[in-house]
Amino acid sequence: SEGCERIVNTAVSANIMLYLTKEYHMGESGSAVIVFAYQASTNFLPIFGAILSDALWGRFLTISLTLFACTIGAVLLWLTTMVQTLVAEDCGNEDQNSQSCHSPTTLQLFVLLTSLVFLSIGASGVRPCSLPFGVDQFTHWSGTRKDRALKVLFSWYYVSMGGSAIISITLIVYLQDKLGWKIGFAISVAIMALATFLNIVTSPLYIKVKPQKSTWLSLVQVIFVAIRNRHIQFPEVGSGLQYHNPGGLEVVVPSRKLRFLNGACVLRVHADRSNTEVLNDNSWNVCTVDQVEDLKRTLSVIPMWSAMITSLLIQQASFRVLQADTMDRRVGTTKFRMPAGSIAIFEVITFTLWSGCFDRLMLLVLQKITGREQVLSHKQKMGIGVLFSIASALAASAVEAFRRKQAIRQGLENNTYGVVNMSALWLAPQCVFAGLTSAFGSIGQMEFYYAELPKTMSSLAMALLLLAIGVANIGGTAIIKLIKVITARGGRIGWLPDNLNQGHYDYYYFLLALLGMAGFIYFVACCYWFEEPAPIQLVEPQEDEADGT
Repeated sequence: SEGCERIVNTAVSANIMLYLTKEYHMGESGSAVIVFAYQASTNFLPIFGAILSDALWGRFLTISLTLFACTIGAVLLWLTTMVQTLVAEDCGNEDQNSQSCHSPTTLQLFVLLTSLVFLSIGASGVRPCSLPFGVDQFTHWSGTRKDRALKVLFSWYYVSMGGSAIISITLIVYLQDKLGWKIGFAISVAIMALATFLNIVTSPLYIKVKPQKSTWLSLVQVIFVAIRNRHIQFPEVGSGLQYHNPGGLEVVVPSRKLRFLNGACVLRVHADRSNTEVLNDNSWNVCTVDQVEDLKRTLSVIPMWSAMITSLLIQQASFRVLQADTMDRRVGTTKFRMPAGSIAIFEVITFTLWSGCFDRLMLLVLQKITGREQVLSHKQKMGIGVLFSIASALAASAVEAFRRKQAIRQGLENNTYGVVNMSALWLAPQCVFAGLTSAFGSIGQMEFYYAELPKTMSSLAMALLLLAIGVANIGGTAIIKLIKVITARGGRIGWLPDNLNQGHYDYYYFLLALLGMAGFIYFVACCYWFEEPAPIQLVEPQEDEADGT
């Protein structure tokens, strides 16, 4: 299900820029805003899908409903190429900015944007729920057998993510480029219809775990009680009996991290009608130490989550499809021309090969060299991902500066659609660095969130990465708008005009690299802050029956 959804949405994301500029006659910057907004919603909405899944609907129902929504979106996008009133006017060889080339009508834009909304809704439930739903199938397993099965599941999940992207940005994008938008979008409809049908047919085979409303209610209770007890005096360290630890002889003292929440688990006494002191342990008056620590773990991932946004912004706020469209896309000496939307294949192949081989080959070698079971922690993987994102931005800046000089030297400065005598394979290094950013940063994030958050919130753990990508897309849109406004003052061309050959997109990429460096410093600071001691565990002293001590 997720493989099919990713094939369709990734193909749309890779090629929709060309569809907007060539078929809907929109400028590059205007198209970029729509694309970034679409990508942001595709990654932002899963946080709501995760909450609905974990608290109300359950994972299978969420996947089923959003698969149907994604199918509707694919159908609407296909109709923009089939129904005459929804097809934008063909300008032929006319320049898109000429007066004879009219902008799309309100109805045409409405249907197009609605299709993108439904595609985003499709991603909102499928992406955060698929892997946790796979984990649910091993609910009745235990021990090392379950651990091995889950390790294989996660490994193949990463490979399937890359494999889906490879299919979408090679086969699907190629068919859209060579056979036309009608056939290309029709294939997307067929893929989503097949996925929706198979999901319904195979429903009886699955284990469906019921949603846990109590988990989310528990977090709300901790916040409510902590605010209510904000003026309470905390017990001294070692007096663990004054914290709420229901059941068992073991007493747990909450950690000092986010200490203001500890008031939620402090026991208070009050006198009843017979003037006997009793503990007020109602769930809305006092919470357990475990509840408080669950909320702390949930809140603690927020700084780490925010620290990774800059690296994701560098990945998302890229114009390499438009750059590839102005470069020589022939592969070697053959006549085959790579579609501009397929330039990201280098990123996806890098991600797929690295994520698929790391656990199976490279990790074993590193374990033998270092003698440690865990070679890289989750935070170390995330930090390496940030560094690779900076390298990607610097490589993009250098290549774009060289491409623009070549365009000016060949007299293409005023020719928007002129092809520079420079191979599009020059864009491969930045794509490889972007793939390594995902292989380390994105996978490190997923594993970190999954390890830190309560298991009943596993869908939220998967959605946090997508939420960060959505925020990065919104940030990319804002940065592009801001740069365009500031640099184009006084009638100047600015850094980001519609004609790449007249702008300074290399300055833009260098600015992203500087943002990435600032993000890395913030990430290191967050790692230092996150290193906090675990809750102190105290065991009740037992009376020795022999001597009474």
